[in-house]
Amino acid sequence: TLEAGALVLADKGVCLIDEFDKMNDQDRTSIHEAMEQQSISISKAGIVTSLQARCSIIAAANPIGGRYDPSLTFSENVDLTEPILSRFDILCVVRDIADPVEDEMLARFVVNSHIHHHPTNTNRDDDTETFKIPNTTSAEPLPQDVFRKYIIYAKEKIHPKLHQMDQDKVSKLYAELRKESMRTGSIPITVRHIESLIRTAEAHAKMHLSDYVLDEDVNMAIRVMLESFIDTQKYAVMKTMRKAFARYLAYKRDNNELLLFILKQLASDQMAYNRNRYGEEQEILEVSEDEFVEKARQINVHSLASFYESDLFKSNKFLYDKKRKIIAQTL
Repeated sequence: TLEAGALVLADKGVCLIDEFDKMNDQDRTSIHEAMEQQSISISKAGIVTSLQARCSIIAAANPIGGRYDPSLTFSENVDLTEPILSRFDILCVVRDIADPVEDEMLARFVVNSHIHHHPTNTNRDDDTETFKIPNTTSAEPLPQDVFRKYIIYAKEKIHPKLHQMDQDKVSKLYAELRKESMRTGSIPITVRHIESLIRTAEAHAKMHLSDYVLDEDVNMAIRVMLESFIDTQKYAVMKTMRKAFARYLAYKRDNNELLLFILKQLASDQMAYNRNRYGEEQEILEVSEDEFVEKARQINVHSLASFYESDLFKSNKFLYDKKRKIIAQTL
């Protein structure tokens, strides 16, 4: 008997693959054709045919040794060949960084989720306090059923066309990325990445129910592609590359997220200093406002009043003391 595999069954849908790095050689050979041509050729038991596998692939892989080493490139951290890596539009590095506040929020979310969905819990809507991850934007969360209908409508009804695409910008970016890839020895940049950029721009236009791919869709696709490329670099060259491509990365970026990242870095440095000086963890960390303001100016952010009032700032247990000109965090 001939049975369809996961990619064929996921035709016109999404296929999720876990432990992607532990695939055998036969499956890796098959997935090459599926990701390139959206079909799988079969020649078994006198049956010669080609099955459609028009699906998106979201895969997760573990780094070699179980922990990602930022001093190495992405290719050196995972046991995957370059032909397979080049077939993915976006590569995301998910690092397990110790953060006392976020670790506590995650633990509370998991525990409350188990309590809320336990079979013996009969008062789910009344008595159980559900913990929600803080909303980082001012937009209201969309109900799941509405969100599902939105995705189905956009996928079936919206087919954006390429219209007056800035070819000079794309070609210049491609040349710069090729140069940086050869210089840093990271993942190779091929013509497939131009196709990835076009697909990402079309997807962004489809999200906004647009009939044409506009400049803002291309700019956002460039930013996503660059973020993906820079995250796969060694830590030593990551900062240099962010400066080199700053004009692309700054497009429609949420400054609050970036400011929070900078503030957490300063808090982490202060925590290490306190540990070395006092020999124990401090319950309250204090960061100088002047130091934070100087860091913010380096990314062209000069007004911090809205950030101090944001839910993102407060949910991470930061408190701004205007008189003392410090930012305190309770651990």
